[in-house]
Amino acid sequence: MRKFVLLFGFACFVFVVNAQKHNIVNSSIALKNANKTDGEEMVSNLIDAKNYIDEAFLNTSTSDEPKMWNYRAKVYLKIALLKDQKIDNDAIFKAKQSHIRCLDRDKKGRVVVRKWTKEEDVVAGLIQCGYKLFNMAIDEYNNENNSKALKLYDEIFEIFDYDSEDQLKRGNITKETVLHNSFFAARRMEDIERSKVLLQNLIDLNFNDPSIYVHMSDILQEEGSDDDALKYLSLGRDYFENDPVLINSQINLYIKLNRTDELIDKLSDAIELDDMNDLLFFNRATVYDQKGMLDEAIIDYKKSIELNPDNFNSNYNLGALFFNRGVELRNEANNSSSDKLYNKLKKESEVFFDDALPFLETSLSLEPNDKNTLLSLKQLYYLKGDYKKSKEMDGLIKSQ
Repeated sequence: MRKFVLLFGFACFVFVVNAQKHNIVNSSIALKNANKTDGEEMVSNLIDAKNYIDEAFLNTSTSDEPKMWNYRAKVYLKIALLKDQKIDNDAIFKAKQSHIRCLDRDKKGRVVVRKWTKEEDVVAGLIQCGYKLFNMAIDEYNNENNSKALKLYDEIFEIFDYDSEDQLKRGNITKETVLHNSFFAARRMEDIERSKVLLQNLIDLNFNDPSIYVHMSDILQEEGSDDDALKYLSLGRDYFENDPVLINSQINLYIKLNRTDELIDKLSDAIELDDMNDLLFFNRATVYDQKGMLDEAIIDYKKSIELNPDNFNSNYNLGALFFNRGVELRNEANNSSSDKLYNKLKKESEVFFDDALPFLETSLSLEPNDKNTLLSLKQLYYLKGDYKKSKEMDGLIKSQ
């Protein structure tokens, strides 16, 4: 009698295992039907496929079956790629997890699902998961669901390890872009520590964007670490020495700390060692400009242009300096109640406008699409009475 009971128990176990294996088969059949249909019928078949594979996934007798992972990957990827799908909110996570499990290898180094799906097809499915995760993350960020966006971005990193042919990179999805986008989500959440980690990762990867150094400096200033903030701006300048945002951020921080004289001394020492470097003269001119030391700024801007006539920033800044000074004098003239003073200030402003024009025109020839140059020239031509040229600049602005 005892033997009969044992045999009966074994038969029940076999029945359960076979039932779960049937769930895998049934899921594959339902998925096949879903791929042949569309609309509500396709969704109904896909739901059946999901339910069958979920049963197999949750049962210990089939939860590690390669065949189960094979069909689970396919089912959940199809669900994730549906437009406005509401079958399973975590479908993309399950699809990604399943594809990676499909790439497990046996003792001979072969992918475990090779009987049903080629390795390159599994990788292709995983890459699709990467694209979907990235696009979903952007949508969540745009909808200000920053925590969800970060979670989606985090999921992508594991996929890079399997993307040996850089298929994600072809769609401009790289570790750098994912880190960069993640930073903005973390920053918006005011997660300072994570923001710093993400920025440091980008810096370590030599990400080609000077703003990462400015962002790091801003965070460190918020924390009261002004010396470290300056160090990061200096580090950024090592890689992007002529970037105007970095230059202005560095100068503004020195001004904030009442240390502009220190910066001028450093630049002057550097000029003594390399007096043929137009960038050093430009940098010192910018500091003088910010401090209101216009005569000194003019001298250095002109020296920078002498050394490198094609230096856009030096030409633009010097043109802008003359133009702004001219506008100030014109405003003073308009506010004057004395005709004598009005005429005097007006003539002085016209001299500055004349001085500004060649440098701004050179700037435009160097960078024809620079909007700030076009706006400045539009105003300058108008103030000089050249309405035809002013209208031409306006047309160029509107065409952008």
